[in-house]
Amino acid sequence: MAVATTRQSAPGRGSVPGRTVRRLPRIRISDVLSHGYIWLCLMVFVTPFIVLVGYTFSGTGGTSTVNNFQFVFGSFLENLKWSLLISGATLVGNVVIALPAAYALMRYPVPAKRLLYTIVTLPLYVPGAVIGLSLLLTYYFSYHLATSVFGLIFAMMICTFPLMLTPIVVALKDLPVVFEEASECLGATRWQTFHRIVLPLIGPGVSAGLMLTFIIVFNEYLVTLFVHPNDITTAPLRVFNVVKTAGLAPSTTALAVTMQVISLAAILLFFRIFGTRYFKGTYLI
Repeated sequence: MAVATTRQSAPGRGSVPGRTVRRLPRIRISDVLSHGYIWLCLMVFVTPFIVLVGYTFSGTGGTSTVNNFQFVFGSFLENLKWSLLISGATLVGNVVIALPAAYALMRYPVPAKRLLYTIVTLPLYVPGAVIGLSLLLTYYFSYHLATSVFGLIFAMMICTFPLMLTPIVVALKDLPVVFEEASECLGATRWQTFHRIVLPLIGPGVSAGLMLTFIIVFNEYLVTLFVHPNDITTAPLRVFNVVKTAGLAPSTTALAVTMQVISLAAILLFFRIFGTRYFKGTYLI
């Protein structure tokens, strides 16, 4: 009969019998470097905003922080109102055009839809100065919309229409067609199916387009510089003009900080409600 034997190792020096020795997890150099790289990139991108806020609250130039922000709700308030008004009008116009356009691209056999989608999203890849100059020439010689608020809204719609269209296309791509077929089989019309089934289900995609469009339009100044009416100055254009003529003043940076807070609040609100699901690639058609 074989007898099983167990070999016990003798306790080493300094070890206590009956006591478990916990070993610390190894920290790999690659983990340290990767985390350090991420924090370095974060600091590089965040530092300009921190410096901007610090300069606003520093009271440089003999002004207090309260006085700096009084300018925002005083002489700068009109500029903020125009920025919000133009952003809202652009959102409405883009939604009215992008919803049927995205639905047609994804639900109907449109010829050369990939080429068409590429042409529609072309403003994303064209410099703002080129778009502004092109619109300026078009307004003067074709549409006669120069020095018109409608021309400015139309320019913002051209610049941001791809940002509204793409998330809706993503949402429609993720929505199975069987939902619409089942609704029509139960007697619903095309409009009832779209209004009661499709639109609520693609709501997060529409909201993503609204958020992207608002951020771009609210902070756009380069295209606005070419086509804005003489009696309308948006908040980013006011910041640009004041810095160009009077230098960098704490009251001007207070307006920039206010714009930054409004944009950040819009982004955080969207991520809180919908997350990042609808920020995918644009290869879906």
